[in-house]
Amino acid sequence: MRIVHVVRQFHPAIGGIENVVGDLASIQLRKGHSVRVVTLDRVFDRGKTDRLPPREVLGGIEVVRIPFVGSRRYPIAPSVLRHIGKADIVHVHGLDFFFDFLAVTAPLHRRRLVVSTHGAFFHTPYAAALKRIYFSTVTRFSLSRYAGVATVSAADDRLFRALRTSGVWLIENGVDIRKYADAGSREPHKTLIAVGRFSSNKRLDQAIRFVAALRGRDPQWRLKIVGRPWDVGAAELTAFAAEQGVAEAVDVLSAPADGAIREAMGACSAIVSASEYEGFGLAAVEGLSAGLYPVLSDIPPFRRLVETSGLGLLLDFSRPQDAAARFLEKWEEVARDYRRLRQAAIEAAAGYGWERVGEKYEALYHSVLGTRARAILDVNIEVSTFEEAAAFLDERIGRRERTIVTFANAHTLNRLRSEKRAQSLGRNLVLFNDGIGVDIASWLLFGKRFPENLNGTDFVPRYLRHTRHPLRIFLLGAKAGVAERAAARFAADFPQHTIVGCRDGYFGPGEVGRVVADIRNSRADLLLAAMGNLEQELWLAEHLADTGCTLGFGVGGLFDFVAGVVPRAPSWVRALHMEWLYRMLQEPRRLWRRYLVGMPIFLFRVMRQWLAGARATGVPQE
Repeated sequence: MRIVHVVRQFHPAIGGIENVVGDLASIQLRKGHSVRVVTLDRVFDRGKTDRLPPREVLGGIEVVRIPFVGSRRYPIAPSVLRHIGKADIVHVHGLDFFFDFLAVTAPLHRRRLVVSTHGAFFHTPYAAALKRIYFSTVTRFSLSRYAGVATVSAADDRLFRALRTSGVWLIENGVDIRKYADAGSREPHKTLIAVGRFSSNKRLDQAIRFVAALRGRDPQWRLKIVGRPWDVGAAELTAFAAEQGVAEAVDVLSAPADGAIREAMGACSAIVSASEYEGFGLAAVEGLSAGLYPVLSDIPPFRRLVETSGLGLLLDFSRPQDAAARFLEKWEEVARDYRRLRQAAIEAAAGYGWERVGEKYEALYHSVLGTRARAILDVNIEVSTFEEAAAFLDERIGRRERTIVTFANAHTLNRLRSEKRAQSLGRNLVLFNDGIGVDIASWLLFGKRFPENLNGTDFVPRYLRHTRHPLRIFLLGAKAGVAERAAARFAADFPQHTIVGCRDGYFGPGEVGRVVADIRNSRADLLLAAMGNLEQELWLAEHLADTGCTLGFGVGGLFDFVAGVVPRAPSWVRALHMEWLYRMLQEPRRLWRRYLVGMPIFLFRVMRQWLAGARATGVPQE
């Protein structure tokens, strides 16, 4: 896969997003993908004349740097278009000029766009009202050009789902847990460390006041502030510490290398952040990986981190005396159990490693490209030939992995979309494509048809002929006598399998228990349910586990065709994908609404999805 990451700042700039892009690109490179990073040719805090090389290879990653005009808040760099032309995926990081420009020019470059939100542009209260207006208008439009949206925190997820619900995946940032692994003090030490940019939203002033309040109760406490200046300088921090009377207890390390940060952590037992805004809380997780105890402001990302890890203390740093009192009370408990809590912190950080996060991004890329499955009306439909589908189902049988299979045509997808009882059903099914309507949708949304039409009437007999497993089969559905005739035909055509039972689909709620018991007692492996879409799928979802069957197929009118009750269309009609018309002419009173009303509704919904931009499913498939 050819992946281009587009981000305002990259190495040698230091910061959360820069680290995220570097770590993600490195993981992708190791997995064999072609990876490029397109970024600006200046580091914002180095001045206008300090230009970086236009091209460079860093750790195997191709880095392309382009010129820009304008401010650091919205740097304008249209030459980005020259460097994305062959990409399968263009992954934009953050909401800025690149995000908007690539959206507007999407009809020109025609690349699949994915964005990671990184907190949008709400990191500071600057121009808050204007930002909200921009977000609900321009950002809403730009977002419609993105096939997939990766929200990097629970707060971002809530924010962006207000604009768009489909194609939004919560993928929290990964962390390079090796960088500072096990770096913290091995014994309880009364020193805290704050790591990250020296920016106003980090509220390092409140962290200094907090340490001043701590020292008023216990003068052994110290603070190390480690990071790169942003809109706050190292000299400002040193001067503020002097104002608070703690200059001798606050060490400021400006722009240190990773080795220096590790060394600083070695004298610390806790990581502190008084930040008033975080997209994710990268530094706090890095602190966990070092074995440091988290002492954090009570904001959503930190709240989630503490809840998930079971470690840490949330404080209101705007009230330093109260915060200091609460911390010292907690510190006694931490110091008594320090070694266990240190190890627990390191283990908790492992869940944020980049390997797992990289797999989630790769799944998102495949989803928006439609390589393994295609999201149509927010439902995943497998991309398979018959041979691939048969092998997949054989593997499921071999593992005794319970599976419900259905064949999704336009009517099925309409009902999955519109009926409340069925809206969660699509995520619990394996769906194969059936019919010309789904093929049209695939072409509109992904630029290509499905490799093969896998309608149930043809697929099931073909699968029974080719599966490597001898199966015990139960037939459920259709009118009285039809299932029996279909069973006799299956028994004659497929002697390698055993028909263990059959019955019609006309039974009331009071008979369900007996039907389920009959199927269970037959020791069937495969249950063929012919009750009509989506009744058969709903029935299978509720009862398949109780029947003991491994596979459940929703087969619609299959029994009628096999029993000869309803004739199939001629082969040439089927080859033209016109069997729907043949069936409608046979049963106009029953089917006219499905095809003459349902199909236009389906295509209208598909066009709405096309306009909204979403190509990934609304929920990532694990």
